[in-house]
Amino acid sequence: MSSRELNGKEETKTNSRDFIVGAFLGALAGAAAALLLTPKSGRDLRSTINGQTSSILDRTDEIKGKAISKSNEFALAAKEKANTVVNSMSQQSSELLKKVKEQRQFDETDIEAQAAEESQPRSYVSTSEEIQRKLEETQKAFDETEMKLNH
Repeated sequence: MSSRELNGKEETKTNSRDFIVGAFLGALAGAAAALLLTPKSGRDLRSTINGQTSSILDRTDEIKGKAISKSNEFALAAKEKANTVVNSMSQQSSELLKKVKEQRQFDETDIEAQAAEESQPRSYVSTSEEIQRKLEETQKAFDETEMKLNH
């Protein structure tokens, strides 16, 4: 992830948090103003204030629980996507390494036969082309996975 994307996500988190805090404070101020401007006895006013406070605290706890649940879901999804990318890259790297090792073993065993045919120079073009192709496939798979994660 680029720093621009990280900054954008942090800004979104900050904006969301600021909105929730502002909504909470606005609701609290509105409730207090409504209670103080209505003609009630002291006992009724305290009872109403206590009821409103309990209601606001309950809603705040509910919102907090939902936010924690959603953030845990997002963290789990991100972890699963990252594991998928790591596994894919690991598998492709292993396949490429295996191909290189096989080619090296083939070259070592075949070197004597090629030395006997000195009129034909050794050609690694096909091997390097295959390695290049595998690297391109790996890069393409990585790019595709990264695109899926970003969307």
